Amino acid sequence: MPRRSETGRALALFLLRSLVLYFLLVNVFLQLSDQLDLPFQSAAFLLAVLAALAMEKSRLRFLPSLVVAALLPFALRALFFLVFRMQRAVVAAPATDFLFFYFDKDFPPALVGYGIAWLFTFLALRHRRFVIVEAALNAILLILVFWTQAGYKLTVYPHPSYFAWVLSMFVLAEFFVLLLAGIPLRRDNHTRADGERVDARAVVSFSWILVPLLLVFFLFLLSRYGEGAVKAGGGLMKPTLFRFDFAPYVRLESEIRTSDQAVMLFRTEGKAERYLLRRFVLSGYAANQGFFMDKSPDTEEYPTVVPDATEIFRDPGFRDRDAVSQEYYFLTLDPSSLISLNYPVRVTPLQNWKSSSFLRVYRVDSRVMRSPAGPRRITAQPDMPGQDLAFYTRSGDDAEIAALAQQITKGLTGYYEKAAAVEAYLKTNYLYSLKPGIAEDGNQLHHFLFVSKKGYCSYFAFAMALMCRSLGIPARVAVGFYVDPQSEVLNFYEVRAFQAHAWVEVSFGDLGWVEFDPTSSNLAPGEDFTPPPAPDRDLMARLIAEIVKNQTDVEDLARPTPTALGTASSIGQEIARIALLVARLWYVVLPALFALFLFCAKLLPSLPGLLSRHPRRRMKSLYSLAMVRLTGVGYGRKPVESPLEHAERVRATHTIDLAPVVQSYLKASFADQFDAADLAAARARLSAFDVQWRKSVPAARRILGIVNPVGAPARRV
Repeated sequence: MPRRSETGRALALFLLRSLVLYFLLVNVFLQLSDQLDLPFQSAAFLLAVLAALAMEKSRLRFLPSLVVAALLPFALRALFFLVFRMQRAVVAAPATDFLFFYFDKDFPPALVGYGIAWLFTFLALRHRRFVIVEAALNAILLILVFWTQAGYKLTVYPHPSYFAWVLSMFVLAEFFVLLLAGIPLRRDNHTRADGERVDARAVVSFSWILVPLLLVFFLFLLSRYGEGAVKAGGGLMKPTLFRFDFAPYVRLESEIRTSDQAVMLFRTEGKAERYLLRRFVLSGYAANQGFFMDKSPDTEEYPTVVPDATEIFRDPGFRDRDAVSQEYYFLTLDPSSLISLNYPVRVTPLQNWKSSSFLRVYRVDSRVMRSPAGPRRITAQPDMPGQDLAFYTRSGDDAEIAALAQQITKGLTGYYEKAAAVEAYLKTNYLYSLKPGIAEDGNQLHHFLFVSKKGYCSYFAFAMALMCRSLGIPARVAVGFYVDPQSEVLNFYEVRAFQAHAWVEVSFGDLGWVEFDPTSSNLAPGEDFTPPPAPDRDLMARLIAEIVKNQTDVEDLARPTPTALGTASSIGQEIARIALLVARLWYVVLPALFALFLFCAKLLPSLPGLLSRHPRRRMKSLYSLAMVRLTGVGYGRKPVESPLEHAERVRATHTIDLAPVVQSYLKASFADQFDAADLAAARARLSAFDVQWRKSVPAARRILGIVNPVGAPARRV
């Protein structure tokens, strides 16, 4: 009974400690919810706790455990990136491109929580006295977590009373943690089973000192929250966490930063004008998510990845469009990204030359609407299939935004007229700003439309698309670059990072998706806004000279002529494609492969003997499996031990009697006779061993022993 009670108390202590640490993580997330992903951070926390538990149960020394814990997240990152690469090779879409960036967005901050959770858990499991120190460290962490809001209005919780209740529960939980860690199981024995003496009175006294101090801090902190003001800072993922991509432009941030980094050169014939180069579109919408990449089931959208050879897209036959040819020369953009004018009908990858300054070169032929005359003549709403219409007019039923759209278009009946009115209203009545601020209620779009009335391009595009949808006008958000006509040199345009842009596309039936750019050109006053520098003429001159010099060598990347070797290569590529398709189901395939690996490493060597009819071989295999189980939990045989010496050590230290099984194994190995009766007796001994095994080794440790592929190195006992 005492042993069972000790186990229950240890389990309660472990769970309560973990909840306290997770409480701190959740409160960090509540303050940085725009930057962090809670499932990702929670998974990192769970990984840290389970890793610490596994290392302690396997009795690894501290330094090896520290090294393994430090390498584990990076090993998992490498594994996930390998899977992401295979997914991108199979499914070429922006959604797969963003997997890398979304993972790395949360990975660096997750390392902090992971490291703290692992270290605290490991030390608390290894040294019970550390729990007292941990309580003090948790109090310091709590102060740091909530001090970031000191002097401002409370935003983590909807009301300070909730905050007070949560903190009271934290104090109560820490008090019980200290009690569970300090009070010995039996009152007449103040020495725990691990040999450490514990003074329960000292622990309780420490608790009664800690509780008032924490309460004083909470009252002080709450009083500061009452001072008012709006929380500063905040925002979502920052573009500085990425190599250049469009991540900041697919969500509404409280602040963004621009860069004058050269992204690519764009080339097209004709007079210099402003172009909108589209990377992808955000067609899906959900009230709790905003606009995101999705498509209607009946809508065919063009690919978003540059093909390996010339690819022709189905021309939908949109009216009033001119054929325009463009060439793209990537400098710092992801080479697989397909960027084009609206609407591309042919993409031709070009042969890049040796020692090229460019990552990728390709040509796109598009059908482009040059004049708004056609859309302006549209007065009635064009036909669209019902399912598509419902998809592209999904607006979340926001009454305030719908009312604003109705107010803007009051008295207007024309289809184009309504869309143009929304565009003009945003251009005229709102200001451009890189620091839109943060909404007190978390609704950034409402904050933009009804409070601050300033924002950057994504705010304008999201607002117009949503207002159009509320009017029943199919609309979506496009993300890419705008091309400044002033940067034109010999039909080349330099495109830099600050030219990343978002706009709106409205469906006009057989005219296709027509572009509207509602972003205001009026800057918000009082901001430290530095106009972008002029184009780097020296860089453009050097790059254009390089292109002109090598353009005679630029050829289309055509598909190779079929040959015997090419056929074999095609078969190999098909095999690789099938493998990559399987890789899409990595969440099923990886566990299955790991299970197969465990089977091959642990069971397969013994399988021939288990299937043999020879009693000796079967007994040796049965003993081998018993050793696999023991080794998995750290009870393996040392190199200098004989089987009987190992059995005696396991019996003395872990109360598992392995000696009868060893005697049967030795008889099978060296005796002159070992028959079926001996094997039956050995099975009875193995059954007794199994009973002691389940009784002496906790189920969690037995499971860890099974999934441990090599057997955890045991700490010397």
